[in-house]
Amino acid sequence: MGKRILIGFAFILLLLTGCSASNDSSDSSNAMDSSEQKSYEGGIGADMDDSAGVEEDGEMAPEGVNNERKVMYNASVSLEVDDIGKSIDEVEKNVRDLNGYVVEVNFTSNNEQDYGSITLRIPTDSLTAFLDGLEEFSGKVVEKRVVGQDVTEEYVDLTSRLKAKRVVEERLLDLLSKAEKTEDLLKISNDLSIVQEEIEQVMGRMKYLDNKTEFAEVEMNFMDVSIPIPDVKGNEDLKTGEKIKKTFAASLNSITAFFSGLAVFLIGYSPILLLLAAASFIIYIGVRRYYKKRESKSE
Repeated sequence: MGKRILIGFAFILLLLTGCSASNDSSDSSNAMDSSEQKSYEGGIGADMDDSAGVEEDGEMAPEGVNNERKVMYNASVSLEVDDIGKSIDEVEKNVRDLNGYVVEVNFTSNNEQDYGSITLRIPTDSLTAFLDGLEEFSGKVVEKRVVGQDVTEEYVDLTSRLKAKRVVEERLLDLLSKAEKTEDLLKISNDLSIVQEEIEQVMGRMKYLDNKTEFAEVEMNFMDVSIPIPDVKGNEDLKTGEKIKKTFAASLNSITAFFSGLAVFLIGYSPILLLLAAASFIIYIGVRRYYKKRESKSE
């Protein structure tokens, strides 16, 4: 009898354990199904984070980036020359030999002095040699300044961001290929366009930094210090005979114009002039008679 009771208890325990395991398995299966059937909601969530799927290392550059420093160089030079045009031509030739290019050329001339400037881009590796050789073909260097800006950290950061966004783009493309609902397709497409736009912005900035670090920008200012010598005028410029004729004719015209104006004045204002002359004559006669009477009385 005791044996039967023990066997009964054991059977009941086995039944209870089996039911518990079956319920746990059923709950887990239901959770899995619910997760798989969930719609694409709230964007890509963590996938939008630039650091998703990318391991960061503060010491080593990301894959695809060398360990060389990226520095943007800007130089400014002032020179005293005897011939600005010739100096600019020599600089342009030297820049072409170094596989660089000219950005802008300016020239200003006034009564006292001539000025010129040129802006150019040359390979960064050739910057030092270019600046050291300026006096040989351009003139006297009176001022030289070189400024460098290290953008290595920014470039490494952009490379990491680009890699992360590429991962996000791949995930979105994978989700887009599996999406079935129209609502999910629209949301995924919108997020994908945002990520691709950000990728283009990052790549554009990286290309800008690549160009700025590969080519240094140099601004050169030229000041003409030559002494101007006036040219001796030849017979064609002097023309003394013609100038005498013109001067003589001009003087005759002036005299003729004077007498012509005088004649016009006398004839035009003759009535008034006659009245003034008559009045002056009468006054003269009266004054003369007055003095004669005065003299006769005194005698």
